[in-house]
Amino acid sequence: MTKPYRVLCLDGGGMRGVYQAAYLDTVVNRIAKGRQGSAATDVGQCFDLIVGTSTGAIVACALAAGRPLSEVRALYEKHGSAIFPYQTLRAIPVVGKAVRAAGAGNRRGEAALRSALNDALGVLTFADVLDKREIALAIPAIDMARHAAVVFKTRHMNRLNGRDDARTLTDACMASTAAPILRSLAHLIEPETGISVVYTDGGLWANNPGALGAIEAVEICKDAGEASRPIELFMLGSLPVQGGEEISNKARRRGAWGWSFGIKIMEASINAQAVGYDYIAKKIIEIRGNGSGAWRMPAQCPSNDLRKYLSNMDDARPRVLNALSRQAVSDVDFLWAEAARGEPCALRFLAAFGPRPLDPQKEGNKNV
Repeated sequence: MTKPYRVLCLDGGGMRGVYQAAYLDTVVNRIAKGRQGSAATDVGQCFDLIVGTSTGAIVACALAAGRPLSEVRALYEKHGSAIFPYQTLRAIPVVGKAVRAAGAGNRRGEAALRSALNDALGVLTFADVLDKREIALAIPAIDMARHAAVVFKTRHMNRLNGRDDARTLTDACMASTAAPILRSLAHLIEPETGISVVYTDGGLWANNPGALGAIEAVEICKDAGEASRPIELFMLGSLPVQGGEEISNKARRRGAWGWSFGIKIMEASINAQAVGYDYIAKKIIEIRGNGSGAWRMPAQCPSNDLRKYLSNMDDARPRVLNALSRQAVSDVDFLWAEAARGEPCALRFLAAFGPRPLDPQKEGNKNV
């Protein structure tokens, strides 16, 4: 059978990126244990294309670079409070709103993030990822000079001119994670032209990059003369809080303060994209046919204690990050249970990590 073209899409979500890192880390460690102590799988090598937005861009670039997932988790756990300073004040509802409105600590946070990314990714470029690792990579952002959606990508199709070949993974992450209000916008020097450009968070247009991943995969297969090759696309979220609110007449007329100076607008956009782009990605892959499929990785409803933390993407307190990691482990248990029941998403996702990586009936968590 033709090996599927496999795509991993990683949502944005601020510090909730630790959930994605913990989720994938748990999967590969559990598979390694099932293979009687073999080394943990290189997740990046399991996928032909990796697409990540905002915090998902950090995880995506680390996977494409072959960094251990334990290091990715450490990036959030060790540097989160420096990337988003004044954690104690941010946790106080009214005070936290004022801290965010003032952009307090944004300059320090930008420096802390770049330092952490430099340590994790070094000077690796998009060309390095494609040439040395043979992994296609796509990272969305927004060019503020034109308010234009842009995608930094490897030269994975003949028609691409290598515009981003010399772009570092660190710079791409700085651009894609530059969430308005929560972070300074990213000021980059374009590697091809030397021109100065300011970017903001790709989550404003593709927080769920599933549709982008689907389009790229279809075009890549067509460009390679593999129009009939099946595509398997997996979308891993960052455990977003269930959105929505009952709006009173008074709330309908609220101004900047009622919208938390824009934070609630971003939350509404992120939640709407999670649903809308899931549908678009699945329809693109469904129309392709040939045994292709697109799935969002299954997740359980978070506990009440965890749910109250999820609305703040900049909450880097240790107990919050630990709770997110615990939820990731629980959701991997759920994935194993889905595999044991023969659910296509779970079975195909685990198949990406090698032929028969485990017997879900034997290796499933007994607590599920």
